[in-house]
Parts: sequence; C-alpha cells; structure tokens
Amino acid sequence: MKYIYFFLPRRVYLFAAFSIVCSQALGQSGTLYKSKDADKNSNRDSILLSRVKANKRDSVGYIPNNELFLNRSPNGAVSAVDMKEVTKLPYITVDQMLIGRVTGVDVRTPSAEPGKRNSVVIRGTSSLLMGNKDIFYIQPTYVVDGVPLIMDHAFAYDIQRFDYNRNGTETNLLGFLDVNDIESIEVLKDFAASAKYGPNAANGVINITTKGPRPGRMRVAVNAYAGLSIKPTVDVINGRYESDFRLPFYRMYADDNQWRSFPKYLADSSQTRYFGPANWDDLFFRNGFSDGIQASVTGGTPLSNFRFSIGQASQQGVYDKTGFNRYNVNFGINLQPLKGLIFTTHVSAATTNRKRNEFLRDRAGDEDYLFNYEAPLSPNKEYLSQYYTDLQNTVNKNRNSSARIIANLKYILDDHWQWNTRFAIDYNQNFRDYFVPTTLGEGNSFVSNFDGLNRGMILDNSLRYTNSFKNRHNLEVTLGQYNQWDKWRYDYGKAYKGSSDYVKIYAPGDDGAHTGRFSNFRLTFNTKDFTESRLASFYANIGYNYNKKYFLSFYVRRDGTSYLNESNRWLISPTVSGAWKISNENFLIESNWLSNLNLRASYGKVGRLMMDEYYKGGAIYNVDAGWNGTPNMATYNGFPILNAGFGTGYVVPGTSWQYVDQVNGGIDIGLFHDRVRASLDVYSKVDRNLVVRIPTMEEEGYTGIIKNGMSIKNYGYEFSIDADVIKNKDVQWTTGLSVYTNKNKLIALPDGLTELRTGGHRYVVGEPTDTYWLLVNDGIYNADNEIPVNPKNGKRLSYQGVELKKGDPKWRDLNGDYNINDDDRIFSGRVSPAATGGFSNNVRYKNWELNALFAYAFGRKIINEALANRFDFVNREAANDPKGIKEISWWSKVEGDYSKIPMYNPWSPINAFQPNQTLFLENGNYVKLRSLTVAYTLHSKWMQQRNVENVRIYATGNNLLTISPYKGGDPEAVSYFGYDEGYYNWAAPRSFSVGFNFQF
Repeated sequence: MKYIYFFLPRRVYLFAAFSIVCSQALGQSGTLYKSKDADKNSNRDSILLSRVKANKRDSVGYIPNNELFLNRSPNGAVSAVDMKEVTKLPYITVDQMLIGRVTGVDVRTPSAEPGKRNSVVIRGTSSLLMGNKDIFYIQPTYVVDGVPLIMDHAFAYDIQRFDYNRNGTETNLLGFLDVNDIESIEVLKDFAASAKYGPNAANGVINITTKGPRPGRMRVAVNAYAGLSIKPTVDVINGRYESDFRLPFYRMYADDNQWRSFPKYLADSSQTRYFGPANWDDLFFRNGFSDGIQASVTGGTPLSNFRFSIGQASQQGVYDKTGFNRYNVNFGINLQPLKGLIFTTHVSAATTNRKRNEFLRDRAGDEDYLFNYEAPLSPNKEYLSQYYTDLQNTVNKNRNSSARIIANLKYILDDHWQWNTRFAIDYNQNFRDYFVPTTLGEGNSFVSNFDGLNRGMILDNSLRYTNSFKNRHNLEVTLGQYNQWDKWRYDYGKAYKGSSDYVKIYAPGDDGAHTGRFSNFRLTFNTKDFTESRLASFYANIGYNYNKKYFLSFYVRRDGTSYLNESNRWLISPTVSGAWKISNENFLIESNWLSNLNLRASYGKVGRLMMDEYYKGGAIYNVDAGWNGTPNMATYNGFPILNAGFGTGYVVPGTSWQYVDQVNGGIDIGLFHDRVRASLDVYSKVDRNLVVRIPTMEEEGYTGIIKNGMSIKNYGYEFSIDADVIKNKDVQWTTGLSVYTNKNKLIALPDGLTELRTGGHRYVVGEPTDTYWLLVNDGIYNADNEIPVNPKNGKRLSYQGVELKKGDPKWRDLNGDYNINDDDRIFSGRVSPAATGGFSNNVRYKNWELNALFAYAFGRKIINEALANRFDFVNREAANDPKGIKEISWWSKVEGDYSKIPMYNPWSPINAFQPNQTLFLENGNYVKLRSLTVAYTLHSKWMQQRNVENVRIYATGNNLLTISPYKGGDPEAVSYFGYDEGYYNWAAPRSFSVGFNFQF
C-alpha cells in the first residue's frame, strides 16, 4: 500500500492529463454500448425487470457489478439512495449518505471529527447498550459487490481501562470508498431481501454496488470538487466568568474549609493567564478546506472490457486541526475466453490517514495515566501557544491500508443451467504510532504502537436453474455452498519514561521487522491477541412467479459457526416471502390512474453470529487480572500473564445460537403513470436467545454468569412518498417525504427473570431498552423544615441513607419509604427518535437544477450532561479520573437553560447535580436543512461532435439550518447513548463546495 500512497497524484492537472491521454490512447476501439436502464421514475418492479433484461442481454462477455439483482427477491423491503444527488456532496463516508435519504435507518454521529467511526442502526437496537463495546454488536453488514466487509472488532476493549476510544486508529473503515466509484447504495431491511447473506444479515444489510466494466467506446470521466467548512463561533469565557459563576454557591453554602479550597487559578484576578482576554478559539478553530478528485476510464469489446479509476479526497476539520485524507485505486476486468465462460476480477486498494483530536481525556485514556490538571490550560492564546508548540513534538500517526480482491467465475451451461463461483479477500491493516514528550506528560514521556489486522475471505459456489413454462410459470432454483473466514489480530505495546524526547517510535528488531520492542524506555507493556471466526453454510432457494402477478420464494440455510461447541454448532434458517402484483391483473392492467399496486409479505429466521470465541462454555482465560480501577494487566513483573476472566464472567456450557425472527408486510403504489409513488412497510423484529451477563455475588468469584435467554423486540413502520408535481419539457418538480418509526422493548431474560440491573442501568421485561433511568425532580429544599420526616422513626427523608438538608434536590419518593434510591428512578424519554426521515425537493428548469434535502428527528430526548457537569464543579474539580480533566474548550459557556437549574448545594454528599435526573432531560427534536444544491448541465452540438456526454457544474451548501427546541448544543451531535457531552460532541459545521462532473 505504501507504493500507492507515494505515486498517486494529488493535483487536478495530473488527473486532467491522465484523462486526455486515456481518451487519445483508448478512443479508437470498441463497440458503442448504450445503457437501456429503466427511467428513474419507474416503480420498483419495472426497474428490477429492466436490470434483469439488461443482464441477460449482456450475459455473453459482460457481468455488471449489480448482477446481485438477479438473486434479489422482488418481495423484499429495500430503500435506495439517489446516487445522482449524493455525488454532488462532499461526503467521505457511506453512513453520512444515508441520513434523510432512506427509511429504516438511524445514523448516530457523536462527533463531526473527519474520518472518525460512527454508528448505523437498522430497525432498532438488538442488544443492551451499556458501553462503546456494545455499539459494535448492533452494526449492519456492509456488502460491497456481494462481499461482506470485515470491520473493526470490539475485542481490543478488553485491554483498556477507559471506555472512550477503541485502541488503534478508530477510523471509519467506510472512508476507503469513493462516492464516484459507487453505482448504488441500498438498505436491505427484511429477510426477503437479505436472507441470502445468512447470519451477516442479522442487523440488516447495506448493499453497495460499485461501477464495473462495460463494453463499448472508451469513456473517460473526471469528477472534482473543492469546499470550505466555516469555523463555528463559541461564547468564550475566562477566569472572571467562572469565578462569578461559582461565587454565589460559595456565599450560600461554603464553610471555612471549602472557602480555603477555592481553586487557586480563580482566586487571583490579577493574573492575566486566566483573567486576561479569552481568545483560545483563535488557535482551536479554523476554516477547513476540502477537496477531491477522481478519474476513471472504461470500455473494451464484448469479449474483454475493463474499468480503471484513481481518486484522492481530503477534508480539514474545523476543530483542533483535525483532518482526513484518502488515496484509492480500483481496477475491474471482464473476460470471456470461451463461449459461456466469463471471468470477472475486481481489485481495489486504498490508504487513509486521519489527524486526530488532542483531547486531554483521550490522552489520559491512551496512556492509562491520570494527570494533575488542577490548573487548567490558559484561555489566553499568548500563554496557550506554548502548549500548542509542545503538541508539535508529539507523534499521532493513524494510517489504514485496505485492499479488496474479488474473482468471479461464471459458466453458462445452456439456457437453463448456470454455475457461479466467487472468491474474495477483504484485507484491512491499521497502524497507530503515538508519542507524548515529557513537556506534556509531567516529566514522563509515553510511546505506543498499535498494529491491527482485519482479514476476511469468502468462497461461494452455486448452481442455478431457471425455466419458463408456457410463458406463464417462471421457476428459479439455486443450490449453493458458502464459506467465510474472518480474522482479527492486533499487536499493542506501550512504554513510559523514555531517556530522551528524541526517541519517539519503537525500535526495529534485528531482522529489520517491527517487533514491538521499545528502546530507552524503563516501563514497557506488550499485548498480542487475535480472534477468528469460521462460518460454513449450505443454502437453497426456490423462486416462482405466475405470469408476473404472483410471486413466491422459499429460502433456507444451514449455518455452522466455530464459536459454538459441536452440539450447538448448526442452525437451520428459513425465509418465506410472497408478492401479489395486483396492477398486472386483467381488470386493472388498462387502468389510467393505477400504474402500480404491489402487496408484499415475508417471514424469516436468521442466525446471529457471536462476536467472541469464549462461548463454548466454561472458564475464560485472558488478561483480566489486576485490581479495582486497573482491571486488566498484560504483564506481571515483566512476565506475560493470563488469568481466569473473573471480570468478564463465567460462560454457561451449552451456549446456543442467537437468532432473529422478522415479519414484514408492505405495499407499493404508483398512480397516474407513476407520477405519484408510495411505499409502506410494517415490521416486527425479535432478537431471540441473546447472550447476556447476569450479575452474581462477588463471593462466587465471577462478576457475572453469561448465558442465553434474553429477547428484544423492535417494531414499527416505514413510509415514503414522492411525486412529480410538475413534469413537462422545460420544468420538472419532484418532492418526497419519508417517515421511519421504531419501538423497542425487552420481552425476556434468562431463567424467567423480570428485571436486570447492571452497570448503572435497569432493564425490565415489557419495558423499552433504549430509555433513560432517572430521578424525578420537584425543585429544591430551601430550608430543613421543608424536608419530609418519617413518622415511624422521626428521621428526615434520605438519599441512599444520607439525610437530606437545605439546598438538596427535592427528588420524588415514589415508593414512600422515605429513602430515595434506585427504586425511585423512572423510565423516561427515548435515546432513539420515535420518528425520523427526510423531506426533499428537486426542481429543474431547462439545464438548471435545484435540490433541497431536509432531515428530521422527533420524539427523542437528550441528557444535557455538559450542563450538569458545569454546575457540578465541586465534584469534578476533585475527581480522580478523566472526568475532572478540563479541555481547552472548557473555557466556553455551556449551552443550556440556566434559569431552570436550582442552586443546589454542590458540596452535598448526595451528588445533587448528577446528570441522570429529569432536570437535565430535554427535548431533542430537530429539523435540519441537510443540503442545498444548485447545478447546471452543459449541452451543445460542439460537445456532441466531440463525444462529450455531459458537463455538470454544481454548488452545494451543507448543514445550513437547524430548528430545534433543544437548549444545548447540536441535537444531532450527542453520544451513542443520548448524552450531550459538550465539547466532546462536535457539531457538523456549515460547509460549501463547488465541483463538476465531466464525461466523454
């Protein structure tokens, strides 16, 4: 991959030169090929039929990348992204392309840091979310050209003390895809559409088809853009503001000892370091530039054709000098050496680099070391500049290298029989080199290296039989075998107390290879780990339709996994689906107003792959050795160590498959020659027999018992409608609206349990799993005599045994036992929206085009943790953990409604300003103008004479407007768990870009 990084060009003129050379060298040969794709306004079945016809037409000498449409059930629930609009936006990851454009999807973006990992959830969460590790278990499978991508694994969290970032680059692996290389993006939501991917489909599938080779005249395309992100404005503060904020609390509640502990950095107003001008934002924020360019060439004869593309994209963050850049190359070729024998190969490679943030909290997590930050960084840039000078001596390199190879062999025996073999390798390696000098580490330097590998391989063999009887009965039968090999590995080393700040990286071994050994450092720790997954499957599919009116499909798989013992290794998964194309009935086929009416229904059962190897039962042995606060130790006195995983839990022998049952019903309607198109899906998805850890008494040794028996249900509906309001030669106006709803609840726990309390969470059978568990606020006790007294013992109302006093919160005692505790918490609010979707408008006038996309979320609540932390200054000032760290952006006014916050006693032992109370629960609804695009397409006879197909010029604005009742920051930029963490949740900035698409 380093060679790709070195030789790929960066400048536009080099791409232009490449395009001209290719057009001159390749423009002489080949047969003209014209696509006959269905009109974009056709209904889903006519689009599918046109593609199938195109595939049959091109089956000799040409396999398009979207060949997978042949095997897709017409009965499935599928949402597609309008790629024509997406290519005009400066997106660098696929997940951002889904927001507001498809139904059934909840995209969570805690931070707008370029290239950082985000989360996508299809039709609700399928697990209990208690930490960042759990986010990995609910992600959909991304399938690129029929190959499931292997993503990062959560097992690296096993050696981490803090749950902030996963060890390694923490880069969004979907960033290796260039949007201009993508033909289509589809969300496959029910098992009628996704069952062929087996256990990979348990969380839904995002199917990505890239542009493939096509025969015909050689064609060259160039796509380029440049953009600017506008730096945000913040209400900066200095020591005077913070001192004035705290003094009323001191005057009302503080005793002599508490006055004496008033922070020194706020006590002397004459020092300009903290009481001078607050202008740190000049060093922290910037206007960020972005650019991208991609060029491709495609063509060839019907017996041999190809596509080659190269691309580059970069994006500067507006916060903390973050950034992301990517270089990628793709090559695909179709060959027909013999009649009926077609060989297709696709090779793609990319390298990405990410400039990360400089959060002190993240550094503490990486170093596993708590700094003494009683005196925070100065808000004055004259003093702060030295800190940024010291940061230049750090090393924080994050590089991902990925490669994907797909080889497909297709042999057409005759008109009915076809054999297909597909072999693919998906490979991703990620490196992080990290160094902190003594000037930033309180006299101690720190160095670490992470070398991670994700590798997936598949082998798929299938035999397909198709036939039509009397031109009415259409039959398709497929038998196949599938194997999948996945492996994740990492080598991680860290060291402290280097002899010199000039020693910043690990030393190579005697053989010149990276061994992970550190020279000139006194304290060293090394960890190696890997996990492997093997999946073997046999499948069969029978599809039948009568006269294109009645469709029926039966799909069954037998899957075996290496993560379970022999007695529970195999699972049979059936899927049944059907459709009735009512509009093709004789009594409606001549209808002038009803152009499409299709009813769909499906039921499917799909197994869920385990994510760890220890489910075969019994004791677990890992680095789970240590003490409270430092649970994981890789070495003891310099020697590697393995210990029984008491903190992980004891796995009950006989663990069996987890699986998903899903029922889906849908209707598609087209009116007035498809001028109006609507689709409605109603679904119920139940994740059954899930594995969960049940807490147990510490005297038993293990913290919990891991066993099957939990079930979670998600259900809701999806609706979309779009219409061509105006459609004539010069003017077209198309508008569309989409709505997605989801409800969630826990329906079973192991051993008949009715509730589970773990990690500060409570889950009750029959209640949602994505809700907050909060104390109820009724105000403040302004005097001791206002506090209720228990008539039985004469004691005042208490919180967890501590009697309440003047200045404490008036929390509601729901069970009337005169002791506020977890039994008095209620379930309130939703982490995920009750309804989300988009509203789009596209207007064309001759060669001009205007497109506006709005995205919204309703029925969602947010905990304003940032506001709670601002008022909880006493506990955070004395905290012996990263929560007490003050980032440079701490010197800004936290957004929120201060008027509604009572002046509780911040020294109270009951933690009055804890965020998990209704006081900090706020309405998180929002409507956003996601994008606004103006485009102009050039057409002329001069261009036609020179085979220039089109030149499109466009200008786009993103994140231009947000309407929300939320008083905090950006309601979209919150943690995966619904908490607004303030300066750790970066809002997406307003950005503007201009670009062009050029094809000839």
